[in-house]
Amino acid sequence: MRILLIDPPFKRFTGFIHRYYPLELAYIAATIKAHGFEDVAIFDADVINRGDDIDFSDEYQRLKVFVHGLNDKNHPAWGEMKAVLDESKPDIACISASVTRFGSVMKTAELIKEYYPDCVVVVEGQYPTLRPDDPFKCKYIDMAIRGQSETAFLRLVCSLRDGLEFEDIPGLSYRRNGRNGEIIHNPDTVTPENIDILPAREALIDIDSYTGEDMGMMVTSRGCPFRCAFCALVWNGRLSNQSTVQHRSIDSVIEEIKFVRDRFNTTQFIFYDNSFGVSKENTVELCERIIKEGLNVNWSCATRVNLIDEKVVKLMKQAGCNLIKIGIESGSERVLGIIQKGISIDLIQRAANKLNKSGIFWGAYFMMGLPIETEEDMKATHALMKRINPPHAGIFLYTPYPSTRLFEMGVEAGIYHEDMEIDQFLTRHPRDYFLVDPQRRTADIEPERFQQISRELLSKFYWHNVRFGSIFRQFLSRRRMYLRNGKSLWSDILKGIRWILKRV
Repeated sequence: MRILLIDPPFKRFTGFIHRYYPLELAYIAATIKAHGFEDVAIFDADVINRGDDIDFSDEYQRLKVFVHGLNDKNHPAWGEMKAVLDESKPDIACISASVTRFGSVMKTAELIKEYYPDCVVVVEGQYPTLRPDDPFKCKYIDMAIRGQSETAFLRLVCSLRDGLEFEDIPGLSYRRNGRNGEIIHNPDTVTPENIDILPAREALIDIDSYTGEDMGMMVTSRGCPFRCAFCALVWNGRLSNQSTVQHRSIDSVIEEIKFVRDRFNTTQFIFYDNSFGVSKENTVELCERIIKEGLNVNWSCATRVNLIDEKVVKLMKQAGCNLIKIGIESGSERVLGIIQKGISIDLIQRAANKLNKSGIFWGAYFMMGLPIETEEDMKATHALMKRINPPHAGIFLYTPYPSTRLFEMGVEAGIYHEDMEIDQFLTRHPRDYFLVDPQRRTADIEPERFQQISRELLSKFYWHNVRFGSIFRQFLSRRRMYLRNGKSLWSDILKGIRWILKRV
């Protein structure tokens, strides 16, 4: 049985930098390979001829070309997809489906069915989890997996191989009796996955297109105990296995670091946990093991201000942590309360003081364009960023995720549609999905004024980040990788020059 796992094209259409391999698909590949399915390949459609633009300040404008590339049958991305299909001739294809990539998912499924009509097309990931009925509006999609996918996909593959029924596979959605049959949603998956297994990086097609740093993405835990109203991970805790945190054994984490370091010459890792540091005990144990083993690697992570502990941060730095990303979201106490972030401005300030004192390189990340945001809230975000003075700061346009509480607020305010016509995924800007009026993102701010304020904010954040001190500190934080791999140094220099010249 030939199995192809696909991360569909997205950044290929825009020229933005593509980093890291599709971790979720690599976990699926590892799980099914461990049960005897050897003919498994992962195709990352963004990695070939990938862009290297790191300036996301004009992301919205650049993503407008996405729709053109998506619908251009002659775009190289689709030619490469066809070549991979002809090489693998899959019996089963599983496509990773986020909200913003769903148009690309549909086009990928269509291409598969055009040339391999008997191939079973499955989608997994964020979008089928949030909106389990929607994938079946696309006639080229046969099945969908909700929640964590590894065990459900393994059981599905076994059932297809053995000619068994599907009703006992938790997390699976499918049509009974063919394309026009009733949509069946089996009960949610509740059993934790085996995340101690090492992701199957070796299953990647075009593995040589990745850098050592790309291969350094891994997790030490999965899940998040918090209930942010904008987040598509826990979305009000419907999936019990994603509303709690599952930690890997420290031994398995150390084993993976050693394997990736030695196999791919990786010195810079990223711990891609949903909320790194939820367990102080686990964090301390991991750091102590990294130090004891003398692994001599750097790593980054993303966490929350309420998880910042001065002593733990010091230990993390000793263990090689050279970047901490903090999701702050807003500088408005009012907005923080509405989005159920569970933090306060005072807590943010105290955490920032600890991080600045530690000397570790860290970044603060914010959103704008929330449906409940006012002009005063946006100004408060900039004021807070200046006050806490992080070495790096990012601000991004909020993407509405259906089935989240903040999305429901947007629907109530008349900003979002509850549903979207399936064809709009192929004709709309991916950041405009579900918007009633693509020009209006908030209930309180007129579109023209919002555009003006957002441009001002992007400019202020940009000039904050190009300060000499910020750039120099970031350079120093990555020096271990540069000493071991000169190509990484030259690559970062070129990206930085292009980023600065673009704004001069």
